[in-house]
Amino acid sequence: MQSKSFVPLFFWFLISSNFISAQVYIRSAGVRLDANAIGFSVVQRVFKPVSIEGIADFRKNDFSLGLVPRVHSKILGRRLNAFIGFGAQAGLFTELGKEIAPYWGVGGMIGLEYKFNLLPIHISYDIRPLIQLGGSQNSFGVQSAFAIRLVKKSERKAWKEKLKNWRQEAFDWFEGD
Repeated sequence: MQSKSFVPLFFWFLISSNFISAQVYIRSAGVRLDANAIGFSVVQRVFKPVSIEGIADFRKNDFSLGLVPRVHSKILGRRLNAFIGFGAQAGLFTELGKEIAPYWGVGGMIGLEYKFNLLPIHISYDIRPLIQLGGSQNSFGVQSAFAIRLVKKSERKAWKEKLKNWRQEAFDWFEGD
């Protein structure tokens, strides 16, 4: 192998290993808070390093749902990650004395997350620039929120389940002879 082709291959390995080993949980759910809203958030890993976050936010005159695929990259170890994503949102807006108006749009997401060691708790902070494409008077907005979630399924639990199933299958196979 020539040294010229080794350098790009080495950098590709370094970059891809940051993505592949990021995110130590499989599923988490919890509360999402910002200055004007309270909401709920569910994060489900699709495959390493991609997850999907479902968001339901409640504001004084607004209710919105969002779905954001995210890509994770580790920063320091596997527990502190950065993520970036792009998704869609829809919602209902009402002003006092007026009827309910639906809206929809797209938005990005960039943030940091941390999964505590030995605790089933995962926290994150994100910034979401949003563009309303239909139904809203405000065509652009930015949200930032802090979320605290309980980890419903971690990698460690999934690995233990696979090992237990493998042992059971192995013993069943030996007993069958």
